[in-house]
Amino acid sequence: MSVLLDSAILLAAAACAVPAAYLLLLTVQAWRNRDRRLIRGRYEGPRERPSKWIVLIPAHDEEQVIGQTLASLRAMSYPADAFRVAVIADNCSDRTAALARDGGAEVFERADTENRGKGQALDWAMRERLVPMDWRWDAVAVVDADSQVNADFLWFMDRELKRGAQAIQGYYGVLNPLEGWRTSLLAVALACFHFLRPLGRERMGLSCGLKGNGMGFARALVEAHGYPAGSIVEDLELACYLADRGIRVHFAPGAHVYGQMVTGSAEAAPQRLRWEGGRMPVIRTWLGRLLRGAVCERSAVKADAAMELLIPPLALLAGATFAVWLLALLAASAAYYGFAAFNLALATLALTAELIHVLSGPPVIRAPARIYLRLCFVPVFVAWKVVLLGSRVVRRGNSSENSEWVRTARHEVETDHTDPC
Repeated sequence: MSVLLDSAILLAAAACAVPAAYLLLLTVQAWRNRDRRLIRGRYEGPRERPSKWIVLIPAHDEEQVIGQTLASLRAMSYPADAFRVAVIADNCSDRTAALARDGGAEVFERADTENRGKGQALDWAMRERLVPMDWRWDAVAVVDADSQVNADFLWFMDRELKRGAQAIQGYYGVLNPLEGWRTSLLAVALACFHFLRPLGRERMGLSCGLKGNGMGFARALVEAHGYPAGSIVEDLELACYLADRGIRVHFAPGAHVYGQMVTGSAEAAPQRLRWEGGRMPVIRTWLGRLLRGAVCERSAVKADAAMELLIPPLALLAGATFAVWLLALLAASAAYYGFAAFNLALATLALTAELIHVLSGPPVIRAPARIYLRLCFVPVFVAWKVVLLGSRVVRRGNSSENSEWVRTARHEVETDHTDPC
C-alpha cells in the first residue's frame, strides 16, 4: 500500500513540477533581460516616420467607461495624424455610439444578434470596415472599452511592427489594483502572466501569446486572416491559430494597457466560469494539433503553445502543488526513507519555483506595500476558485462555452492611466 501511495504522490509531484519548472525558466529569462524603462513604459527610441495605426475598440453597452478610454488615447504622445480611433458599437442599447462620436472616434455600428461576440465583432470590423478604408493604415491595435493606455503605447507597438512583427501583444495590467484584495491579487497574477511569461518567451524566440487587450496586427495579417476566432476566449483561440501557422506574437513590454477588474465575487464568478468554460473547447481543438506540429516540424513555437494550454491557472497550480506537498510531508513523516524523501523534495522544489514566479510579479508593477500585504488573501482566492470550478464540473450540463458577449459591470476609475500603482 505504501508503495502505491508513494507512486501516486510521485506522479502528482511530477505533474506539478513540470509546469512549475517551466514557469521558473520563463521568469529567469525575463529578469535576466529586464529593462526598467520598459517596466515604466517610457519610450526613448527614434520618433521619425511613425506608421499609421487604427486603434480599434470593441464595445458592448460601455457608455460608463468609453469616455475615459478615448481620453486616454487622445493623451498619447503618438502624432495625432498617424493614428485614428474606431469604436465598434456592437449590439448596443445605450449611448455608447453617441459618446464615442462626441469623443472624436469613428463609430462602426453593428446589429447582429445571430453572431454575437467580441471575436465576431472584431472580424466584421476588420474585414468590412478597415480593409476597404480609404485612409491607408499600416496596423491595427485592439484596446478594450474599459481600458487606459500609457502615453507611449503606440510608439512601443510601432517599434515591434517596424522590426517585422505581424502580431504584437503589449503588457495588459490592472487599472484598479488597490480597489480591493481581489484586484490586488489579479494585479500580481497579471504581472506574472502578462509580463514575466511573455517577456521570457520573447527572449527565447517563442510566441508570447495574445491576452485580448493591447493587441496589434499588421495590415497584411488582417487582410489575409481577419480575426478568425469566435469563442469566449477568442484571444487564446487566435494565439493557437497563429502558432499553428508558424506566426509568432511578439511582446512589446513597454506598451502598457490597463483594464478594469471586478472587485466582488458576484461579478467575478460568472466571468471566471465563462473563461474557464471557454478554455476546454480550445484545448480539445488545438492541443493535439500543436503537439503533432511540434514533433513533426520540430517547432519550439508550437511546443510552447501546447505547453501554455497544458499549464493550469496559477491559483489552481499553486493549490494543487501545496496539497501534494502536504501529502508528501505526511508520508515522509510516517516513513522517512528514500522514496518518500524524494517525493517531498520534488514537491518542495515545485512549490518554491511557483513562489519565486509569484513574488517576481509585484516588482514589475512597482507594487506598494498594500499589494504585498494582500498576498495573505491568496489561500482565500485559491479556495474560492477551486470551489467555483468544482461547482462547474458538477453542473456540467449548464456549461458556459458559448461565445455570446456578456457585459461585465463597469464604473469610472479615478487613477493615473500611466501608472495605476
